[in-house]
Amino acid sequence: MRSPAFWILPLITGIGLAVRLWGIDFGLPHVLARPDELLILSAVIKMHDGRANPGFFDYPGLYMYLVAGLYALYYGGGRLLGGPATPAAFVKNFYEHWEPYFLIPRVFGAVLGAATIAIVHGIGRAVLSRSASWLAALFTALAFLHVRDSHYATTDVTMTFFVMGALLATLHVYNGRAARDAWLAGALAGCAVSAKYNAVFIVLPMAVVEALHAWDHRRDWRRMLRETHIVRMATASALIFGLTNPYLFLDFTHALNDLRVLQASTGGGMTPPEMLGRGWTYHLPYSLWHGLGAPLLAAGLAGMLLMAVRLPRLAAIFGAFPLAYYAAAGAGHNVFVRYMIPVVPFLCIFAGYAVSELAGYVARWRLRGREPLLAGVLGLAVIAPSAVKVARFDYLLAQEDNRLVAARWVHTQVPADSLIFMSGNLYGRPQLERGPVRKYRYLDYDYGADTFTLNRRPTPEQPDWIIVQRSGIPYSHIAPRVVKLLETDYSVVHTLSAADLTEQNFYDIQDGFYAAFGSFRGVRRFGPNFEIYRRRATSPAR
Repeated sequence: MRSPAFWILPLITGIGLAVRLWGIDFGLPHVLARPDELLILSAVIKMHDGRANPGFFDYPGLYMYLVAGLYALYYGGGRLLGGPATPAAFVKNFYEHWEPYFLIPRVFGAVLGAATIAIVHGIGRAVLSRSASWLAALFTALAFLHVRDSHYATTDVTMTFFVMGALLATLHVYNGRAARDAWLAGALAGCAVSAKYNAVFIVLPMAVVEALHAWDHRRDWRRMLRETHIVRMATASALIFGLTNPYLFLDFTHALNDLRVLQASTGGGMTPPEMLGRGWTYHLPYSLWHGLGAPLLAAGLAGMLLMAVRLPRLAAIFGAFPLAYYAAAGAGHNVFVRYMIPVVPFLCIFAGYAVSELAGYVARWRLRGREPLLAGVLGLAVIAPSAVKVARFDYLLAQEDNRLVAARWVHTQVPADSLIFMSGNLYGRPQLERGPVRKYRYLDYDYGADTFTLNRRPTPEQPDWIIVQRSGIPYSHIAPRVVKLLETDYSVVHTLSAADLTEQNFYDIQDGFYAAFGSFRGVRRFGPNFEIYRRRATSPAR
């Protein structure tokens, strides 16, 4: 008969998986609902057209190869059930029936996000108390930022999974000094860096563990050298990274150019530098404050300080990665909140330690024998704000995206072959076409020349319909000339409101994800608000 305590971790992990799967089909079949998904998956699908080189080096190769493997399983299973019979047909199907190609990696990310919860628990059990490990798992399960991004077919949660796996193996090295754990730690570290380059700081906890071992045997340098695992860890990391990124070396010129462009973008930022500042001053009061909630963030920081005083060796191991990572991520002017995802589980571990220690202290003085119950109550209080935000986010994510609502209205009300102009960034526009045959014609806008363009060439034509997007992020721009045209030549015929923009909710404004981040006051669904205008019959083309 298993004790009730046995079921705590499965329950926490199950809850964590459920909140990561709720709303997993968001936005579809609109393929730009989550920026970067189409970019990554388009590189992946090319591998099924006979090209192993993704030709895209903004991210390392591991995530793309993992998704390509999942696609191969889907292709093989689909053939048995009457799906695309050839690789070419499978690739063609990607551009006509998007949904399964997005759902597969999204579910994969949700599963890895939930698996990270179990790894965090294992980390706690390796070096901390049982209550601290359960609390750390609970906090990771319901940490809003980690839950949010576990819905996406992007690399951050996958990278974090491997980072935490490498840390767990490193702690086993710290405890037992087994060579197999060292090889595993190095291999998982290589996987982490191969999922996203900035995971390279996971080598620091390994270095700290080996430095502590060397210090303990500083008087016996032969034993110190004989027992070190640093070479095993480094070898495994390098081998895994090289094997999962062959074209980083075989296509070096292309890769180097991509990396230089990426470095310039990261350093310069996607908004004027004076608008948001550097990440050092942005991520703590914005990304982490809103991404964790004040109680969890405060508990995490307090736990870091408390561990530094009481358990300095463990604090050095646990703190090496998040502190170095934060320093590096904060150096640039690109301050996407997702950059803080790898820091979240570390703060959850520190928070679990802090709450467990507080519960133990109070129980010794006031509630002897009630420490587990008190730890649970305190833990629920700490995670409550984040859990409420998770529930609200998932509910809204599961609602029909406003871009889908707008597209459906256009298809039923706007005649075929109409000339349409849509303001704002591509990510915020309704996706009106699906497949190679187009129903409408489209104008774009050249801001430099202050004129409409048709097929990238200036045109005197004026759109029959104008779809204006408005949102809480600066990508919903509209040219002043178009604003004047709306006043003189057009009438608004339909509006679609997704959110009350007067509520001043906090947004991750560098990201083209049209969903609030800090709070959801006045939000009914995700996506921009839309105003749809029709040209008046008496207005001449210009």
